[in-house]
Amino acid sequence: MPIHIRANPGDVAEKAIIVGDPARARQLADLLVNARIVNENRGFITYTGEYEGVDVSIATHGVGAPSAAIVIEELISLGAKTIIRLGTAGALRREIGIGDVIIPTGSAYNYGGIYAQYLGGFISYPAIPDHTVLTVLVQSLVRAGIKPWIGPVYSSDAFYAEEDLVNVMGSRGILAVEMETAILFLLGLIRNVKTGAVLIVSNNLTEGRAGRFLTAGELRDVVLRVGKAVLEAITAIG
Repeated sequence: MPIHIRANPGDVAEKAIIVGDPARARQLADLLVNARIVNENRGFITYTGEYEGVDVSIATHGVGAPSAAIVIEELISLGAKTIIRLGTAGALRREIGIGDVIIPTGSAYNYGGIYAQYLGGFISYPAIPDHTVLTVLVQSLVRAGIKPWIGPVYSSDAFYAEEDLVNVMGSRGILAVEMETAILFLLGLIRNVKTGAVLIVSNNLTEGRAGRFLTAGELRDVVLRVGKAVLEAITAIG
């Protein structure tokens, strides 16, 4: 049994959706049939249920790469083979609206820290999703009537040190900033599991910190709409 996700083999499905906020995990669990809690330890709330006859787990990964890495590693040890992050992000370009959806084609990150420990040396390793997962996510969102932004994002380790990102990265083609997608993609490559991500824009950093920032409650409707599309996608992936 893993140290943090206190679940047994068989409690976690091969297909898992991970989220940062326990409130979002509860929202997505409402879309499952026969959803049951398989972990509450350390606040990493994890549900397993069925969607259209396919077993799916919904797991909370907390905030930041170190926390997310623990959950991702332990989900994999419990049998997860496809992991998709459904999270939020701050847009770095003025034309991206709050409530818009981004599908990352890759994620930039600051070399060092957890990344250096996993990768070693001084290699700028590509943090990219599985191509099939990426393709199926795009197709599923479009079928749901959602037109996603598709492009690279940046995974930051410092939530309150992002003030200049609009100039530093937004002007260079990076769509948004969040905190966990890079480690998900890297672990997918290292552990040979399929990964992908869908990010809902909760705020736009071109407006500064004083701008609007959507709460979990305010995001509920879009989370459920996007969540259904993500569930359709993950259950279609072989």
